[in-house]
Amino acid sequence: MNTNSESNLPVRHILRFDTVIVNEGQGYHQDDGVFTVPRTGKYIFSWTIAAETGGFVSVEIVVDGRVVGSSFANGPYGWDFSTGVVIVQASAGNHVFIRMHQTGSGVIHSDAKGRSSFSGCLLF
Repeated sequence: MNTNSESNLPVRHILRFDTVIVNEGQGYHQDDGVFTVPRTGKYIFSWTIAAETGGFVSVEIVVDGRVVGSSFANGPYGWDFSTGVVIVQASAGNHVFIRMHQTGSGVIHSDAKGRSSFSGCLLF
């Protein structure tokens, strides 16, 4: 979500992060926002979501169909950022993504003032 701002997204909408800095193994697919695990192991995933003033955003991370973490950003008086981190065992071919947990109000933002992001790394 480097250059996009999205608003009032429905429940279970998968967020797409359009600027990819590193994609070793080409596991992240920016067209649908899904990371496909390239090999079995322990992974760390993190995400940051920015809610603009007056809005709120509730998201969750899903690994192979299971919700394994969530975060909530609420910006009634200014921007708010929410970050989550999980460590999970994942198998080759599992899908990992960030999606809306509930319908948001306002805008998820990402630009030079603050970035919404999603990252992951194989630990071992």
